Amino acid sequence: MLKKNHKGGAAAVAIMVIIMIVAIASAVLIVTGRFSIKKSNVEEAVSPVQSKTDSSSETISESDLSSVAEPEPINLYPTLAADYQDVNIKGVTAGSSILVDADTNEIVAGFNYEKKIYPASLTKILTLMVAVENIDDMSATYTFTDEDIDPLIEDNASMAGFEAGESVTMEDLLYASILVSGADGTTGLANSIAGSEEAFVALMQQKLKDLGLDTTTNFVNASGLHDKNHYTTVQDIAVLTRAALESETCRKVLTASTYTTGKTEQHPDGIELTSIVASRFAGYFIDCDGDGEPDSDVEILGGKTGFTDEALYTLSAVIEKGGHKYICVVARCKGEFESVEDAIAIYEKYLGPNKTKKAELNIDEPAEEEQTEENDTDTQKVDDGATVKVETDE
Repeated sequence: MLKKNHKGGAAAVAIMVIIMIVAIASAVLIVTGRFSIKKSNVEEAVSPVQSKTDSSSETISESDLSSVAEPEPINLYPTLAADYQDVNIKGVTAGSSILVDADTNEIVAGFNYEKKIYPASLTKILTLMVAVENIDDMSATYTFTDEDIDPLIEDNASMAGFEAGESVTMEDLLYASILVSGADGTTGLANSIAGSEEAFVALMQQKLKDLGLDTTTNFVNASGLHDKNHYTTVQDIAVLTRAALESETCRKVLTASTYTTGKTEQHPDGIELTSIVASRFAGYFIDCDGDGEPDSDVEILGGKTGFTDEALYTLSAVIEKGGHKYICVVARCKGEFESVEDAIAIYEKYLGPNKTKKAELNIDEPAEEEQTEENDTDTQKVDDGATVKVETDE
């Protein structure tokens, strides 16, 4: 009869006891949270933002993330001046107006300045800003196509006169967009910078958001052609104008009187551009002290005009007086020269006595615009109410 191995049985029992102890200890660690299974690499790749404190990392919960606010947009809205006045001038045709001291960012005077308006080509002030911020090389060129030019002609948009096949520098496009309000200029800028006008408008909307204007201004194109969803306020236009003046390049373009584009095969001598603002203010001066003479400390710097049938005439004008820059924006004016006279009247009354004078420069008033034909050119009405000669193919 074989003798039983008691030693082997005891060893088996001991092993079972050890296994039970390990199992119980593991259960305790899991329950107390001192042991967990490592997350997969995929989960870590899409895990929430982590914050490190004292060399340790802690995952932020979704509820914590929801409480993290986005950065507040810059508030560039002007405040009311201590001596603010409502614009109340007999004969002024503007439906909305605002006068802002650009140096103190205060509203000197205004009327309906928070009311929604259609800006027409005042839109191009923002187009200018966004373009300048996104251009690395001013000498880079954009080549126009028929697909660029033909729709603008069909829309009767204002144009500088660039042609399909013509390669134009970024600098030329900037001046064309502002001085003569060329929609061909804004088309070239939009396509070269963003690939399409739609993509460029997304950049414009982001800029509006950055400036805190996206709740009161909405633009759907870069030129200002009418759309019921394309709107703003004169206060917002004043904010945009003031922001543009802070950029050296934008200020240079907005205050230029003339500019000649580079020579191309289509235009061997370039295209001479004359500022619509400068043309409309020619023959006028500002008399804030009421002596019947131009004020020696006032200079009309420039700005931007606009016109569509729905918007009527709009204007953002910039002057310098006594070392301060003043921005006057008027909208829904009854005529191109009425917009200028409205702005001057506001300048004169609220920066001094209300006595608008026209200089004795013997300048003829422009005749009523008509569609005419002259051999190989035709004259087109533009969205600023000006006219330009556009060469046409026979």
